[in-house]
Amino acid sequence: MSDLGQFDACYNSEQDRILLRITNTAGEEYRLWLTRRFCLGLLGEFKVKVSAYRLPPEDRKGVRMDESSGLLDDSGASTVMQADIQQELVAARQDFGQTFHPGEQFPLGEQGELVEQVDLKPNEKGTGSHALGFQSVQGQLLTIAVTSELLNSIFEAIERVTQQADWGLITTAVSMAKSSTLQ
Repeated sequence: MSDLGQFDACYNSEQDRILLRITNTAGEEYRLWLTRRFCLGLLGEFKVKVSAYRLPPEDRKGVRMDESSGLLDDSGASTVMQADIQQELVAARQDFGQTFHPGEQFPLGEQGELVEQVDLKPNEKGTGSHALGFQSVQGQLLTIAVTSELLNSIFEAIERVTQQADWGLITTAVSMAKSSTLQ
């Protein structure tokens, strides 16, 4: 995927799903459908496991990692708390009310793909961007490069929309929004 342009998360009440729309600078738009069950895992266990990568690289010193997965060790409660604070700081600097500019081409189709799995492949050097991958039920894979700031922004946008959807998921987002667009 070319450089990220914008991403938008909005709730579709007819589908009872969240539509995540990601555009790049080449004018392509990728549409991903997120279910309640998927968001529960994304904003729960997955978010905790990738907490170290939600921190700026300079703040990761001393974080205990699982050597086999490269992700946060289960004993990292303080890291999770630091990452949630970092997410709030990132959110305070973002404008989630921007107008979303749709893409002109739809590599995954105009209807989009239902996401089944998410994965984060850390940059082995520990700095810069990491690979965030979304895999659909049909086997399609969308991978985007994310920094700690972008990863936190994605979590924040999805959390805000899950609150609007009234799914009862426990999140750290402070406010509700029917749509969240970030450029």
